[in-house]
Amino acid sequence: MRTNGFALYRGEDAGEVAARAAERVKRYSKKVLLGGDGEFTESGGARPSRRKEVWLAYWLEGKGLPVVHGFHPEGVTGEYSLAGGWDGEPLERDPLGTRGLWTHGRSVASDYRLLAPGARLVAPKRRPRAKKVGMGFDRAAERLASLVQESVSMRVKGERRVAVSFSGGLDSSMVALAASKVTEVVLCSAFAAGSRDETQAERAAGLLGLRLETATLDAASVARSAKGAELPPGERTTMDVALWSIYSATSSLARRAGATTILLGQLADELFGGYMKYALKGREDAGAAERMMEGDVRACADYGLLRDEAACSSSCEVRFPFADVKIADFAMGLPFEFKVRDGERKAVLREAARQMGLPDELAQAPKKAAQFSSGVAKLVKAA
Repeated sequence: MRTNGFALYRGEDAGEVAARAAERVKRYSKKVLLGGDGEFTESGGARPSRRKEVWLAYWLEGKGLPVVHGFHPEGVTGEYSLAGGWDGEPLERDPLGTRGLWTHGRSVASDYRLLAPGARLVAPKRRPRAKKVGMGFDRAAERLASLVQESVSMRVKGERRVAVSFSGGLDSSMVALAASKVTEVVLCSAFAAGSRDETQAERAAGLLGLRLETATLDAASVARSAKGAELPPGERTTMDVALWSIYSATSSLARRAGATTILLGQLADELFGGYMKYALKGREDAGAAERMMEGDVRACADYGLLRDEAACSSSCEVRFPFADVKIADFAMGLPFEFKVRDGERKAVLREAARQMGLPDELAQAPKKAAQFSSGVAKLVKAA
């Protein structure tokens, strides 16, 4: 099933609220269905019914009832939200909370854009901290390489072609390599002229032997993107607008290249110590650094992944291979010194990438935030 979003509206005005929401999502959805009692009809914008309970679903393509949002491989946990049987609380969340369930009054939705202003995000269920991993560094890297390949493979299973939002850095290169072992991959990169990503993406694509599609952004295009950005409730920062511009552009490239699914490398930094702040904190107290990383994973679930999914949703369904419960549990069980080792950040992930066959040049690619390596942060400020 390829459902991009659903909502269940309850109350006297359920039909009217559903119809208004349907109009909002029509501009980026292939199909919008409205209905009740398990029966759906394609929306024409009219009030769907006078029922006090109305469903709305939208998707790029697919069949089935709109009770699953995102990736949900049969028999395993995945990037999904279930809302069937809603009675004040969601029945299930994905363990990492990578999909938001929003409430407003008695209504619930997988997409904040389907509810009125003032909707609140239901807090994700938190998994307990995993037990410490009892293995050496090399064995841990080998196990991690297997988990990453498994996660990517599940998320691209059955897809004729998938896209990867690509910078040429470690995370996106690792995802691209893993996906290319299963299906056809197109790399999609968006950047400002003269930026680091302009040259790095081309160089990395050549090393991987994969097709690359690019979009050169300027202040005018970023300003248009920023104007249409539908960011989750909260402060609108330069970083948010820059990332929205990048991911909306790469997902558009993906769609034009014939892919309906795009993979993003989010959470690799939070799980494996990619940011300098973790290394600095770890010099004082490794336990405090680990707690900081876990807090940042939760923050991604509450905002960052929602923002990036929304940016892609007008063109593609987005999937986050590193936001996988098995990878997260394994990462949380690793010693901090496996993540930041002799001054090298994401050490165990880099070794896992080498074991997967990633060229050393890409496995050792230095970390630089996407909004800066692409040059888009400067464009946002200039727009």
